[in-house]
Amino acid sequence: MNSNDSYDDSDATRLVGRPAAAAMAPDPQASDPTPAQLQALAGMNPLVACASALLAAVPRIRATVVHPDPGGLRESLLLQIAQFERAARARGVTPEAIMVARYALATTIDETVAGTPWGGNADWVQRSLLVTLHQEAWGGEKFYQLLNKLAEDPRRNIDLLELLYVCLCLGFEGRFRVLDNGRAQLDALRERLADMIRTQRGPVEPELSAQWRGERTEVGKSGTMVALWAGGAVTALLLFGVWLWLSFSLNRTSDALAFGALQVNHPVAQVRAAPPSQPLLSRFLAPEIAQGLVEVTDTAGESRVLLRGNDLFESGSAAIQPAFAPIVERVAAALNSVGGRVTVTGHTDDQPIRSARFPSNWKLSQERAQSVLRQMSTVVKDPARMSAEGRADQEPLQPNDSEAHRARNRRVEIILRHAGA
Repeated sequence: MNSNDSYDDSDATRLVGRPAAAAMAPDPQASDPTPAQLQALAGMNPLVACASALLAAVPRIRATVVHPDPGGLRESLLLQIAQFERAARARGVTPEAIMVARYALATTIDETVAGTPWGGNADWVQRSLLVTLHQEAWGGEKFYQLLNKLAEDPRRNIDLLELLYVCLCLGFEGRFRVLDNGRAQLDALRERLADMIRTQRGPVEPELSAQWRGERTEVGKSGTMVALWAGGAVTALLLFGVWLWLSFSLNRTSDALAFGALQVNHPVAQVRAAPPSQPLLSRFLAPEIAQGLVEVTDTAGESRVLLRGNDLFESGSAAIQPAFAPIVERVAAALNSVGGRVTVTGHTDDQPIRSARFPSNWKLSQERAQSVLRQMSTVVKDPARMSAEGRADQEPLQPNDSEAHRARNRRVEIILRHAGA
């Protein structure tokens, strides 16, 4: 979104404080809502109603371990966004509000895609929804700036506030993803936003009789809108709870299926390349190697930098510890002197993790790899050459038979494949 947009952030009213520290794609042939359908949705938030297909795609995308056609999904989502814009205009939504809603939807979907095993590829990063529609690479900060601005006049902006609230409920994190205590800060923000929405919409009181109404009036229409909104919100929360339970169950099986497909059923001879005549990354990172902060292995075809997980992250967290961020940036600076593709891989031990944020070890390893990639992207001159992958416990360095060995297996590796190799 351009800097001269009228929804740019200001220091007036702040809902968000400054931080202290699918295989199933939307149907590309789906038609726009008909007038009859629009009339049926008249009592609902028009933005949420028109964006329902895009919002429903978020949990489906998050659940996909492999996608056969990411490019086709991207084109389908762009088509769905165009349909959303047309439907919103037909409902009388202002162009300004549609642009803000489109920004929020695009960055929410981009973040969801980035959290999948297949979403870190360079093609999606270079041609993400946000890049295509708003010429911006990352919306994790702007989303909350827009939220702050909208919160200055909640009565006027209630539909947009509700849409952004739905995005948060579907898992959007943005800048809070990499902050210490970011989850707690985001939970508090979401609760404040919910209170603001309840204040504007007012309480919903049950009727004593379904037949009490006489002739329909404008007041009756307003009451219907509130009732439908409340019913939709309750339904959304119930569905989210079901999705969360299914997510845990799905990850227990999908991890095994995904990584089982990678297993080799017979021994493979190891081919060791001759060492290069001159060290590559190890020469640039000699001080860090000497201090035991990183380990570097150079071969003729690639270089690997190993960062120990216990140093990088707190237990069960994907946020880089502040003291270790300069080390990650030093590795990134070294990459600027050497050409080639870079893959950041996250690794865990074999102890299962099951939480709302990390329903599987793969998800934890993916998030950690992406945290390192984002930190490096602030220094690497060409971030498009980098991608992130979660490997969970599938590539241990040591058997997971002791705490010392498990600690050794918890790590992030930065793999540079030399240009021309």
